[in-house]
Amino acid sequence: VSDEDVLRQIAGEHGLTPEMSLDGPTHPVLAQVNQSDLAFMRERARAIGAELWVEGTTLHCQSRSERDASSVDLEYGVNLMAFTVRADLAHQCTELGVAGWDVGAKEAIDETADDSVVSSELNGGTSGASVLEEALLARQERLVHSAPRSVSEARGEVEARFRERARRFVTGSGVSDGDPRIRVGCSVNVAAVGSLFNGSYYVSGVRHLYDGNRGYRTEFDVERPGIGPAEA
Repeated sequence: VSDEDVLRQIAGEHGLTPEMSLDGPTHPVLAQVNQSDLAFMRERARAIGAELWVEGTTLHCQSRSERDASSVDLEYGVNLMAFTVRADLAHQCTELGVAGWDVGAKEAIDETADDSVVSSELNGGTSGASVLEEALLARQERLVHSAPRSVSEARGEVEARFRERARRFVTGSGVSDGDPRIRVGCSVNVAAVGSLFNGSYYVSGVRHLYDGNRGYRTEFDVERPGIGPAEA
């Protein structure tokens, strides 16, 4: 059974129309133990590096690169009122590995991932892994609470976990003029905040607010895997 098979089945049980096209391994069995359907679906989506969301009565599950999302331009001092951003190496590594055992083939499994898995998201920037290796040293880490049973399962999991870490290298939050186009899954193109942090960000959280004093405004959280070039 594949993860997509399971997600489609659960969607049907809740009267939702599944819209998904997922890569990933097949499993002899998948167990849902003391979990709600939502928690189980999120767990399976995370294991293969996919994102899960509902629009109307449609359940979507896709990788971030396959997600059809819009982009909103924001310029500090124009329609971007506040923006706080940071680049943090604390949880970055240059290589992530996972080991397991293929029962059928009776062979050990050992798969690794590096920042090549986010190269398409860097937009010419420098990844946290590259900054870490240049500024300090290479750091290899292992996934220890995992026991993949096939090479494809191991590769999918370790790439998803590395990608997840890498995307948290640069995180930020902002407040803009109210804009309903800003929603989770879209990107914002930020300008006038310095060459290190100008550019495109993925929106990971949004709050649309209105009050009598400040009117309509949008607060949002963002992330991306790289920084731009330093100013000369």
